[in-house]
Amino acid sequence: MVASGPAPRSPRARQYAAKRRRRRRRTRLVARTVLVGVLALVVGVGTFIGGLLAAPINLAVAPPPANAILLADDGRQIATIAPPEKREEVKAADIPDVMRFAIISAEDERFLKHNGVDLQATLRALLRDVTGGNTQGGSTLTQQYVKNAYVGRDRNVLRKVREAVLAYRLEQKLSKQEILTDYLNALYLGNGLYGVQAASKYYFGVGIKDLAWNKAANDHHDTNLALARASMLAGIAPAPSAWNPVKDFKQAQVRQIYTLNRMVANNYTTAEEATRALKRDVHPLRISPPEPPNLAPEFTDYVVPKIKADPSYDEDTFFRGGLRVKTTLNLDLQMAFQQALKEVLPNATDPQAALVAVDYQTGAVKAMATLRRVPPVTKDGKVINEPTNGYQPHGFNLATNASRSSGSTIKTFTLATALSEGMSLDDTEPGPVTLTLRCACKGGSFTFHNAGDGEGGRSYTLRNALANSINTVYLPLANKVGRTKVATLAERAGLAPLGTLEGPCKNGYCPPSHFLPFGIGGGVDVTPLGEAVGYATMANGGRHVSPMSFTEVRTGASGTSQGQVLFDHKPTGVYRVVSKGVAADVVKALTSVVDYGTATSVQAAGVPVFGKTGTTNNSTDAWFTGCVPSERICISSWMGNEYTTCNLGTGKHVNGTCGGMHDLGGVRGQIFGGTLPARIFTRAVQLFAQIKHDRELKNAGVLPSLTPAPAPTRRHPVIAGTPSAVPSTRRTPSAQPSRTSSPKPSTVPTTRPPVILPPGPTPSQSAPPP
Repeated sequence: MVASGPAPRSPRARQYAAKRRRRRRRTRLVARTVLVGVLALVVGVGTFIGGLLAAPINLAVAPPPANAILLADDGRQIATIAPPEKREEVKAADIPDVMRFAIISAEDERFLKHNGVDLQATLRALLRDVTGGNTQGGSTLTQQYVKNAYVGRDRNVLRKVREAVLAYRLEQKLSKQEILTDYLNALYLGNGLYGVQAASKYYFGVGIKDLAWNKAANDHHDTNLALARASMLAGIAPAPSAWNPVKDFKQAQVRQIYTLNRMVANNYTTAEEATRALKRDVHPLRISPPEPPNLAPEFTDYVVPKIKADPSYDEDTFFRGGLRVKTTLNLDLQMAFQQALKEVLPNATDPQAALVAVDYQTGAVKAMATLRRVPPVTKDGKVINEPTNGYQPHGFNLATNASRSSGSTIKTFTLATALSEGMSLDDTEPGPVTLTLRCACKGGSFTFHNAGDGEGGRSYTLRNALANSINTVYLPLANKVGRTKVATLAERAGLAPLGTLEGPCKNGYCPPSHFLPFGIGGGVDVTPLGEAVGYATMANGGRHVSPMSFTEVRTGASGTSQGQVLFDHKPTGVYRVVSKGVAADVVKALTSVVDYGTATSVQAAGVPVFGKTGTTNNSTDAWFTGCVPSERICISSWMGNEYTTCNLGTGKHVNGTCGGMHDLGGVRGQIFGGTLPARIFTRAVQLFAQIKHDRELKNAGVLPSLTPAPAPTRRHPVIAGTPSAVPSTRRTPSAQPSRTSSPKPSTVPTTRPPVILPPGPTPSQSAPPP
């Protein structure tokens, strides 16, 4: 009898068997791979943890941010730049127990029981995350401190492992009190405040040591108030940017209630005490620390954003190192500016004013000062504004932000455009008493005249018309050469973005903008800084250089070391606006303004000067912008008022500083650019010479005399290779100033020595070819 073997399997059964074998092989391969991966991870994490446990631990915390120092161009300190964050550290003895109990209750109730890592809290937080319950952090106070002080906030597994290991090691090195003190000194509590000391001063007006001081009741032991303040600070700690009492007081109170409840639950206070604490008023006072001394606040507020805008700027490096910034400011000139403004405009009812000086070869801003008085404005018996007397740090800077009508100072750029178009200083144009211009479109006309009855009625050369600021010459001249061309040239020189002025007809009729008296300042809004830069372009041979406010940033000096240069700043924006010949002719004309035109009063400065006056209708704004070749600077002097109308509130300002300027500083009638603005300019130049003279004597060991220094010589040194700029010595016929200019004295002084056009940029300054 023959035994029968297994029945042959069908092809389908054989396919299923093969698939099962392949699945088993893949499963075994995946299992081995996962096992190897898990073992590698365990070994890797173990090695990582072992390394952390074995490596020496550096418990030194990075120093708090330090003020950066601003230096003048000669190295003298002028100001400090405070870091954006406010941080104050206190000793453990200065932190009251109520603050410690509050933060423990709000953030880590088991702080006194764990060894840096709370497994119970970690598992509880993980369970809540998995089940979708309310999220609750599992990090201990020690872990949070380690995260802030050592490992940073990157979100990854290794960071969390490192944080936990370092927290454990920290607990082996420091006591609980030391850790809690360090944590409270580094805790961020909103509004740029780091540490409970800075936060307590800002929100409550007392240091953390004095949480129990009730100033109103003169009670230094108000425990309920201390509990209220401590629970408020502790409650906002998890989300200070959103929950702080300045941003959301209601949410801060919710968090305060939570903290008080946890303090009751942990037996740190009683329910009765918590109830009484909740009734205490802890609305934030927002008390900021006083501003440090500053010799040039307007300039400081101008230069700081420039530093931060530099590509090399890094905030952490900048403030952690307490760096030194060498600026372009000339401290002697700055002091002269400040004193000149106060001398010429000493009264509380005087208008506002600004002075800016720019080195016309490098673009360096050498000085910047303002006189800003804002009177109270009343409405229905209430003051509706914040009156100020003097510049407020981080406030409105008249030198850089006050865009006001230029008056006749725009004529300089009208002349430069005409000269660039082929005209000459000796070309003559009619200058009637009055003139009416009609629009090229349908309808409309604009009638204007020169200041003073009987002015004009003859022809003027372009040079003499600028010297005497003849409106009826320069407004038609701007239209003749093209107002948009004038605007473009002025913009490129650095004045301000002036836009396109040749607007088309609207519905066949002339738009109002078409009649703007642009050639004599209408519709041209500029700042004192822009004026100084624009005139500096002409003084620099027609070559523009962008304004510059600092030259280098160094690390702090130590011993004999001068520190390391981190980044420097060289002249930028160097390009040609007009040819050297055109710039030389413009300087000749501007010299005539001072020699026999509307600005003869600035001859009292004692040094050669060239510049231009400007006055708007009703003397709402008045200017003198002039250049001093011996100092290589152009200075813009502006006067005006914050309000150009008195019809606010009750119809007038309390101290009357509004609208046009008349009968001020011993000047009868209307204030022109050639009167008080020119006087401010002149006095500033005189004081600058005096201050420099006294400092030179002091440096030489000689006591300065009580008498003023001798006036500088009026002879200007001859500069080789520069064109002559000798003005005409003949007297011009009598001419009253235009409505947008300053009156000249009844007598014409003798001609001054010529102002020599200075050379262009030094070879070290890169610039495109002419």
